[in-house]
Amino acid sequence: MSEAYALHEGAFGTAIVLESRANLVAHAHSESQLALWLGGTRAVAHVGSEVVPYGEDVALGVNAFEAHDMVMESSGGSCLFLVFMISRQWLDDLGDTTGRSFRFPSPRVPINAALRRSCWRVLDLFISAQDARSSIDGEVERLLEAAIATSTTGAETPAVHRMLDQRLRGAISYMREHVSEITTIDEIAAKVGLSRGHFFALFRDQLNTTPQVFWSGVRVEEAMRRVAEGSALTQVALDLGFSAPGNFSRFFKEHTGVSPSIFKRAARDPMPVTVTGIPREPQI
Repeated sequence: MSEAYALHEGAFGTAIVLESRANLVAHAHSESQLALWLGGTRAVAHVGSEVVPYGEDVALGVNAFEAHDMVMESSGGSCLFLVFMISRQWLDDLGDTTGRSFRFPSPRVPINAALRRSCWRVLDLFISAQDARSSIDGEVERLLEAAIATSTTGAETPAVHRMLDQRLRGAISYMREHVSEITTIDEIAAKVGLSRGHFFALFRDQLNTTPQVFWSGVRVEEAMRRVAEGSALTQVALDLGFSAPGNFSRFFKEHTGVSPSIFKRAARDPMPVTVTGIPREPQI
């Protein structure tokens, strides 16, 4: 089966169908993420000290900025995922409705039979590109709300996070404003008046990640934005400080699981095949 990939955006955030043939390095996103394993080679994720084995009854839930990876249990195969990058605004709105702030209390999200069926309905809807966007978004939002409810059942209501340290917020702003420049973690720390050790401690204590993982996340998110907008891949690579397009392509795939050319095509066109790899029949 060829590398399957599809993308759908809505008020909830972004949904991605991804067939991965290689491991993903430790990375983080500015959005919370729910990743459901659909089949293929077994895989595990590492979130801090916890190991999460993907399966029919367990999905991965990570909060914004939490570092995580994906390691396939055997080489030479591939595994298929349905991944949701959940909009912070959508989560905030959900919190206003339910009267609680939301974070995954554990990266292990239990998937029951009803959630599994909902997952397959969502998958069929958005890769077929035949249904109205509102219908797809409604089904996705019902799935996410059910997954959130399942993940928090029996868990204590998480406290609202304190305001990030001003220097940490300054470092994040600097990273985003200078994403196209070649810089080092030590240089960014110095810009906000922190030693390397204190800089790492702030990221660990307040964001549960490292400066390098966060910096790579900022860069790959900017790359995804530019590629989705249709920018030439070579130009994106040069703009983000990569010495060669091949280095950019490798970086992009290690963090997203898909090449920038596949991502660009998925952002522009509906997926031409089903998850079985069989081409779709022309619609009459």
